[in-house]
Parts: sequence; structure tokens; C-alpha cells
Amino acid sequence: MSRKKTIIIIYVFLLIFLYLIIYVLPNLIVSLKSSYAVQYGEIEVSQNANGLIVREENVYTATSSGKANYLIGDDDLVRVGTKIIDLEGGKKEADEELLKLSKKVKAVSVPTGDYTAQYDGLVAYYCDGYESKIRPESIDKISEDTVKSIEDKSVVNLKRREIAAKEPAFKIVNRSHWNLVCFLKSNPNIVYTEGKGIRVVIEGAGGKSSLLMTVDSVFKNKKTGKTKLVLTSDRYYNGMTSDRKVKVTLVDSINKGLVIKNTSIISNKKGQKGVMVKNKVGDFVFKPISIIVTDGENSVVANKVFFDKNGKAVDTIVTYDIILTRP
Repeated sequence: MSRKKTIIIIYVFLLIFLYLIIYVLPNLIVSLKSSYAVQYGEIEVSQNANGLIVREENVYTATSSGKANYLIGDDDLVRVGTKIIDLEGGKKEADEELLKLSKKVKAVSVPTGDYTAQYDGLVAYYCDGYESKIRPESIDKISEDTVKSIEDKSVVNLKRREIAAKEPAFKIVNRSHWNLVCFLKSNPNIVYTEGKGIRVVIEGAGGKSSLLMTVDSVFKNKKTGKTKLVLTSDRYYNGMTSDRKVKVTLVDSINKGLVIKNTSIISNKKGQKGVMVKNKVGDFVFKPISIIVTDGENSVVANKVFFDKNGKAVDTIVTYDIILTRP
């Protein structure tokens, strides 16, 4: 083979090599990168925590002994003067554990001989001994250590065939106002403000219940970095009169729109947030986005168009756009 032909062959190979480097390799690398199609969905921004139920309640202690005939059901709403228990006379030796329970709640006990309600409220036949310690007027004193100290199995069922003098018989719980106290880790995606309504899912003795509560107060402890959140409600849920320490989910918001992974989000030289979107010729190009909400892992963003700070319309991503997972 002549030298001239050798040079031509080398030249052709160089051209092919450069073509592969310049045009084929970049597209190959891009195609190997993980990507996904944008779809419409929703994100629930929420926090899980342990909560403490705080109620205004009074424990009625018997002044006589006898066989109990219960006239009112658990959690029934009654008015002042309603007879709760009909007690047939008799003698019974008091139970030591029940007497100890009576002493624990002495500050909020109401001695009763006629077994009628002295206040409007819900009738409850459960007592845990914290009725005098954990009350609305003592919320400021409730700490995270208070929550940890509560024994989950401390609730006593007060319904029994016979009641002895000085034993707790029933409770009347104020339904019009009760609180939930939580201690939360810092979450940059959620801001609690007084007066704000929050959907709360409570997991207690009666299962899971969902209800709307209002933020009563917010206090951030600078030393621990945790937030003491006090919620208030006048709504009933199954277990409200007997639950004390519960598992809760605080649902700050549920937002619908285009859902993308946070790993897809980058910023251009101007500081505009966006994602890399595959165009018609297969290249990935920068497309600006407007984030509506994020849960830390995924974000809901505007669809088709959004308006910038100057009120100018900006084209953005649409459903089924292909974007890079990690640009």
C-alpha cells in the first residue's frame, strides 16, 4: 500500500472518530442518563409526631357503695342534672388501685351521691390519672419529657358491677374545647402560624380519625431546635375522651399539579430554577419551572405557563415531557 493511500485511510478514520466524538457520543451519554415522563399528581405535605390530648374534665367519685346500673352510654353528650348511674345500696370494700387513682385526680374530683352531671359534657368511663396534671390551664408547663413520661397502658375502665365509696365512678369531659400538644422536628417545607387550620389524622384507641384543628400557639425551642405546637378543636372524634398519648399526622397541605423529582431541579446562570427537557430532536434543553410546593423529595410545579415577578408569562413544562432525573 502506498504512503498516499495510508494517509487517506488515516484521514478518513480520523474524520469518523471526530464525528463519533462530536455527534454520536454526546447523544449516547444523554440517552444513558435516567429520565422520566412528567405526570399530573398530588403531594401531601405533612409531619408525623406523638401528640398529647389535653382536656377539661372532672372525675366523679362515689360517696356510697352499691351495685351499678349505667343509664348513659360512653361518650354520650349530657346536660347538667342528667343522672348517669343508678346505684343500688350495698356494702363493698374499696379497691386499692382505684383508691390510688382517686388520690391522683383529687384536684379535679367531684364527690357525688346522686350520680348526676354537674356540668354539660361527654360522659366517659375511662380514667388514666393524668386528669388533674394535664389540663388546658397547664399547657405552658407541658414539655417533651411530659409526653415521654405518659404510660400508654395507664387507662382504667371504670365500668364495673359494683362501686365502692371513694372510688372513681365516671368522668364528664368538656367537648366544646380541647387541645393537642405536639413537639416537632424542624421542617423547612412547613410553617405553622397561629389561627391556621390544619387537617390532623389521629391514631388512638378508636383507630384513625381525621379532623380539622386550629393552631393555638407555636413556640420554637432554640436549644433543641424543636417546635412546640398547640392545636385546639371543638370537634369530637372516636377516642377523644379516653386517648392521652396518640400518634398524629399533621397535614399542612395537599397540592395538585405536575409532579417532578427534586433531583431534577437545577438553576441557570441567572438563578432561574428549571429542569432539562428532551426536545423534538432528542437533545435535553433547560426549561424554567415555578415550584408550587415541595415535600423535600418531590415538588408540584406549574403546568404549561407561569408568571414571573414582573408579571411576564413564561413557558414551562407540560404533561409527559421527558426530563432528566439527575442533570
